[in-house]
Amino acid sequence: MRFLRWLHTFYAALLFFFTFLMFFPAFIVLAQNERWHKYAYRLTRIWGWFYFFLAGIRVTIENHNQQPWSRPCVYVANHFSYADIASIPLLTNDACFVGKQSIAKAPLFGYYFRSLHITVNRASMRDRARVLEESITAIKKGKSLIIFPEGGIRSDNPPYQARYLDGAFRAAIANGVPVVPVTLPNNWRVLPDDGKFLLLDHRIAIIVHQAIATDNLTEADVPALRDKVFAIIQQELLQRNKKYLSQPLA
Repeated sequence: MRFLRWLHTFYAALLFFFTFLMFFPAFIVLAQNERWHKYAYRLTRIWGWFYFFLAGIRVTIENHNQQPWSRPCVYVANHFSYADIASIPLLTNDACFVGKQSIAKAPLFGYYFRSLHITVNRASMRDRARVLEESITAIKKGKSLIIFPEGGIRSDNPPYQARYLDGAFRAAIANGVPVVPVTLPNNWRVLPDDGKFLLLDHRIAIIVHQAIATDNLTEADVPALRDKVFAIIQQELLQRNKKYLSQPLA
């Protein structure tokens, strides 16, 4: 069984590399003009569905929004696994990531990321302030944002989250756009952040919660909004992972 998992992991890694190379020339072209970025985000979504299908990883999306919200918005998700980065763009055609600066240093993929998304050095208060301004500007230009408010893979005990940072909620309130909580309940089982990079499952679930309006909120409401979103996602994580809470990873 372990051999088959290593084989699947090797296949999935090669597939990721080669499918990215297929799409990379188009990303280069679309990155040259900001008006074309929306097509790059759509292409990213297509690439994601194409990749997961060929990799034999089944993705299900549950949308619990009872009514559509105005675009753009800020998608906020838990972050336990590198699989999260590939999963969440499947939700939308119009969103850019706000992600850590180290991603931009990766060969080829780094160019794609820094050209089409927003990078942040979270150790620098000055850089975090710059990113907040860039995030606000991106929303004003019609882009949605995808943010992992834990600030990276920081939890040592999935499915329990690390404390959230405020940036995502400040950006949403500053522009009066909705915050959309997103739970990724089992990516930590699919690709654990344990240094082994071994696929342990082939099912990914994405749960989109009811959008939370921010148009009547102010800066003073940031902590309450942050804690509300944290609670929504944490409750879903625990509910979806009941059978795993007392079991070690395979």
